[in-house]
Order: sequence, then structure tokens, then C-alpha cells
Amino acid sequence: MLLILKSKLSESHNWLLHHNYLKSLIRNKSFIKGKVLDIGCGTKPYLEYFIPQCELYIGLEHSKTIHGLDKVDILGNSVSLPFKDLSFDNLVSFQVMEHVPEPLDFLREAFRVLKPGGYIFLTTPFMWGEHEEPYDYFRYTRYGLRYLAEKVGFEVIEIHPDSKYWTTAVLRFNYYLLRFARGRFKIAIKLFFLPVFTFNQLLALILDKMPHNYTIDTVGFSSLLRKPN
Repeated sequence: MLLILKSKLSESHNWLLHHNYLKSLIRNKSFIKGKVLDIGCGTKPYLEYFIPQCELYIGLEHSKTIHGLDKVDILGNSVSLPFKDLSFDNLVSFQVMEHVPEPLDFLREAFRVLKPGGYIFLTTPFMWGEHEEPYDYFRYTRYGLRYLAEKVGFEVIEIHPDSKYWTTAVLRFNYYLLRFARGRFKIAIKLFFLPVFTFNQLLALILDKMPHNYTIDTVGFSSLLRKPN
């Protein structure tokens, strides 16, 4: 069953991306419970998946976010979190670390506020275009993520690719086409491309089920890290 119908973020050109994100999230959501901090929460798009098992879910965001402050609980900086040591049972952060100029400081702060035995579920891009410029600094391989996590002291439970080759190729092509949907004809152009968006994502979904399909071309990774007891 396609999970994109549940996603508040997906659109006609990228529903397959959010389908894959939700699969990773649902696979790991049982680890995220108790008192939880969402670092760089934006609009809290995944809150509904965690809130039933959370004692408290706190969203932190910086004051100049482009996503608005309606869902934000606390303003702060991800490399200097305004919390005491060992404040949270578990953490989440979605597509934030590429916007942090000092990723080791980001992970050190996450490690500091996390209780022993707690988890952080983290998503990061790899083969993806620049966005939210100029505050877009890094792309992460699975090896870079492991290096950074272990350097801080985290135990790596999983670093999982969020897509295979065909999904990545099709999504990059769709975002290229989307560049033409501008001005007063934006909606009309998006409707013109709708059959292309629909067909190629469905085709990618099928082709990526073939054996020996490479994950080295993934759009990004979902990581589950644990702070040792």
C-alpha cells in the first residue's frame, strides 16, 4: 500500500520520495517514545506517527525558519540546545543536518541532551539538489554518517538508504521539470506535467524492485543511532 496518501508533504512530483521516508519512519517509530525532542521541527509533519507513544513531544526551531513558527514549542540553536544534560528519552531530526555548518557540534549536543540508552532517528540527504540556500552546507554518505556518529560516541543501529537508482533518477528529473512551472501559468504547467510525474514514479517503484538494484545512488539516508548505557 502506498503511504504517500498520509503524507502532508508530498506533491504530484515527489510522492514517491515521501512514500520511502514514511516506510523508514514507520519501521523505526517504536524506538521513539517517552519525552522526545524534534530538532529543527518545522511544521512537525511526522508528529502524528509519534505522539501516541510519547509522554511529551517538543519541537525546537530557529527564529528565522522559512517554515513558520506555528508548530514550534521552543526557539533555539541545534548546536547549542537550550536544555540540561540527559533531558530527553529520544530525539528525531528530519533533513536538518545538511543545514548545520558544524555537524559534529550538532551530534555532540544531541548526545548531551539524550539519556543513556536513548535513540536519535535522523534523516539526511545524499544525491539531492541545493535547497534553502544559502544555508545548505553538506551531503552525507553512509560512511560519513557512521564516522561522525561514532566519533561523538553513538552506536550505529542502522543507516538505511531511502531510495534505489530509479527512484533517485526519476525524482531528480521531476524536480528539473518543476523548474518550468513558474509565473502565472505555474498551476497549468504542473497539470500538464502531471501524467509524466505519475507514470515515471510508478515505473520507478516497479523497477526498483528488481534484484541487484544499486543503493549507492540514494536520495539520502535514514539513520537510527543509540547512546550507550
